[in-house]
Amino acid sequence: MPMPRSHKGLLLLVLSVAIGLTGSQTYAQTASRAGAPAAQSSPGDQKIAANSKAGHTTFLLFYRSNDQLTQTAYQTLKSGASKRKDAAILPIQVDDRAERGLIERFDITRTPLPAVVSLAPNDAVTGVFSQRIKPEEVDGAVVSSGYAQCIKAMQSGQIVLLCVQPATRGFVPKGVQDFQADRLYRERTQVVNISATDPGEALFVKQLGLNALSASPQVVFMAPPGVMLGAYDANVTHAALATKLAAAGKCCDDKNCKHHSRTATGASPTTTR
Repeated sequence: MPMPRSHKGLLLLVLSVAIGLTGSQTYAQTASRAGAPAAQSSPGDQKIAANSKAGHTTFLLFYRSNDQLTQTAYQTLKSGASKRKDAAILPIQVDDRAERGLIERFDITRTPLPAVVSLAPNDAVTGVFSQRIKPEEVDGAVVSSGYAQCIKAMQSGQIVLLCVQPATRGFVPKGVQDFQADRLYRERTQVVNISATDPGEALFVKQLGLNALSASPQVVFMAPPGVMLGAYDANVTHAALATKLAAAGKCCDDKNCKHHSRTATGASPTTTR
């Protein structure tokens, strides 16, 4: 059943995902889906891989010249990264031929410079910032593992069913299992499980407006590119999820589907009260 609560936090989730898609659509929708970058690994690729292995978010700073905008962006990143142990900065000069693959990977030549792209350890784009970045945006681009899994899945074109599990007796609700098993959705649905009491996910759970002390699983339903479809308790049914997906115009990839005509200009986050 739908969960009666305000979804202001959910809107933040949708906006954050949208930011990750805006300035780097080519990467987020294609390269992210493909997985690893080109066969020839550049020094930049190797540093990203090392940062990911260490569990760090990488802030790639693409620049052409060391002008005032570039210096300001770097100092903002440096200040933000120095306050935490899970962030690293990687400057990339766009005329560096050795990094051509990395630059093309993010389609950065069409973005006003300097530009910052933040990558979670799982390769999800958590933010794209053109010319300027604010201190709070640096903090906001470092997300939890569960959050990153949701972003990565949607950037790969997947529907997401986030199951927020209680401290004990967690399970994947039957409605979620039935939806994932449906032949219409099984190839493009990803179930993500997180613990409501995991300190690393505390902010994410709070942003979602969920009850960290709930005794049963809570389900958050999302679809690409970053549409919040609803939040439900453990009694949610396959039929309720399928109906909500169709109503949002996300039921299939057929552009002629009658449901798509309702959301030709893009679906809006749904608030369930």
